[in-house]
Amino acid sequence: MRLESSHCTEFGGSVFEMHPSGALYWPAQSSLLVGDLHFEKASSYHKTGQFLPPYDTHQTLQKLEAVIEYFKPSRIFFLGDTFHDPAAWDRMSGSNKSRLLNLLEKLQAVWIEGNHDQGIVPDRFKLLSSVEVNGIILRHIMNRDASGPEISAHFHPVGVIKFRGVKIRRPCFIKSPHKFIIPSFGVLTGGLDVFNIAFEELHYQETQLFFLGEQKIFKPAERYFKNKKFSSYNLISS
Repeated sequence: MRLESSHCTEFGGSVFEMHPSGALYWPAQSSLLVGDLHFEKASSYHKTGQFLPPYDTHQTLQKLEAVIEYFKPSRIFFLGDTFHDPAAWDRMSGSNKSRLLNLLEKLQAVWIEGNHDQGIVPDRFKLLSSVEVNGIILRHIMNRDASGPEISAHFHPVGVIKFRGVKIRRPCFIKSPHKFIIPSFGVLTGGLDVFNIAFEELHYQETQLFFLGEQKIFKPAERYFKNKKFSSYNLISS
């Protein structure tokens, strides 16, 4: 999997690199941030008789291996919903468990609890509700009442952008002066449209969107937010 390009932006007094994989790198902290991997999502459907191809965990691990090789961080923050449900770790194959643990062997791994994986973390790791690093709060779901800089995940933001005359839907980063929401990292996750009312408070002039391309990050025109209607129905398969 080719993972080559990143895009730098400033937030909370620090420089971050957004990556086409959906990962966020913090050079000053030698830290990689990823959210919503949703390991074992496909296998969770089997109990209802829906047999999805069980390769999502393998493919998400491939992405994670590639982006860690690219940035070579010393620390990684999982911003919640690393596992799709409380039984996901038990369902994960022994080989995929070993791949994940071996990948983290030389890294400091910090696990933030999500709404899907409450109380679930592999042995020897500690689960946190949030953590503050250099004045920036890292958590799973943004705190709408917090005034300080905050990086979160949870919403799987996506948007529609026109590329070479064709409208395409792509995951994206959302950055306002105090909120930075990263896209889902898992390969089998849907998304919430950026014009859903869940994001309404972020729709003002200073907010920026950064769309994921195959190898690049794309920034839309400044007029992107103008003349758009908010909706509570822009959910694309969560």
